[in-house]
Amino acid sequence: MPPRRPARRQSAEPPPPTQWLELSELLDYVGQVLGRGLPGAVWVRAEIAELTDRRHLYLELIQLEGGQQVAKCRAALWARERYALEGKFRRVTGGGLGTGMKVLLFCTAEFHPQYGFSLHIQDIAPEFTLGEAAAQLRAQRETLQAEGVYALNRALPLPADYARLAVIAPEGAAGLGDFHREVAPLQAAGVLDLHYLQATFQGREASASLTRAASAALELHAREPLDALVVIRGGGAATDLAWLNDLDFGRALALFPVPVITGLGHARDDTLPDELAALRTDTPSKAAAHIVRTVVNAAAQAQADWQAIRRAGTEEAVNADAGIRWLRDRLRAAVQRQLTGAERDVTALMRSAVGLSPERTLARGYAVVRSADGVATRAADLRAGEQVTLQFADGEVRAEIR
Repeated sequence: MPPRRPARRQSAEPPPPTQWLELSELLDYVGQVLGRGLPGAVWVRAEIAELTDRRHLYLELIQLEGGQQVAKCRAALWARERYALEGKFRRVTGGGLGTGMKVLLFCTAEFHPQYGFSLHIQDIAPEFTLGEAAAQLRAQRETLQAEGVYALNRALPLPADYARLAVIAPEGAAGLGDFHREVAPLQAAGVLDLHYLQATFQGREASASLTRAASAALELHAREPLDALVVIRGGGAATDLAWLNDLDFGRALALFPVPVITGLGHARDDTLPDELAALRTDTPSKAAAHIVRTVVNAAAQAQADWQAIRRAGTEEAVNADAGIRWLRDRLRAAVQRQLTGAERDVTALMRSAVGLSPERTLARGYAVVRSADGVATRAADLRAGEQVTLQFADGEVRAEIR
């Protein structure tokens, strides 16, 4: 029998569909459903991840939970509403919209077949952004208080003089220039040793950048002690300065072993570093003025002390000379008294000596006994049968000892 041919495999694939929707039709349908579900504008809370200015303002909005992104979409602020809403935001916060801000936007949801889903911003609540910054500051303050470090740097006494400083500031900032102009003469004279540490003060990189700068300052202090750590930046919007309300950076300042001096923004601004610092000044210029004034006062005090030492030395020399003269006079008087007394004693002795002369003694009835050995003063010195001479006031006689 001839071999059988293998049977043809019947295809299991279904035939292609005969009905379908064009992409534009599907997206139109999605837009209709979205329009029926959200017939009007709603308030939406989100964080600005990116911002692009092309006459219209285009935003990338995100939602973070536990540091993880859980939602993302585009939003647009059209030019016809943009300037009015930005003006409103700036009047309340002092600055414009920026990345990293938490915002509350009044939006309509729109879906365009060509451009996809986006939000059309119709209004903004700037008070919400300020409130979020204030709430963040409050939470960080409470955390540092619970850790027991909130008031540590504030308790440090300010030095009576400054010689070595570390300065954390944004690169190229106007406030840094103001600070440097104030302290430059002292630095040029070799009175101040300044170490400038650049850091990012705004945006998502601010936290890590500021913390690295604080660590670098700590390393400088370990190599050679600093007198203070200075943190400065020029004035700005409240939303700009809010980036300084960072827990890690705040903790580093609170624990810093020497006084922290801040010159941030203006008098009306309040940041976490200002609360933690041993000395808060309003601006970089005022921070520099404090340092210069302290150095000048210390120099003036040193000069006054030196003059006082010189005056005291002169007075001591004068007093020492007067003391020497007084002592000399006292010694001279004492010696004179001693000489006078000695003279009296000698005179008395002379008088006594004159009164005890042999003639005077003999005249009072005494006699001098002389033997062959000389004047005899004791009877034991004389021997029996020895010839002696007795001298009286009026003459001598010879006698024999028996």
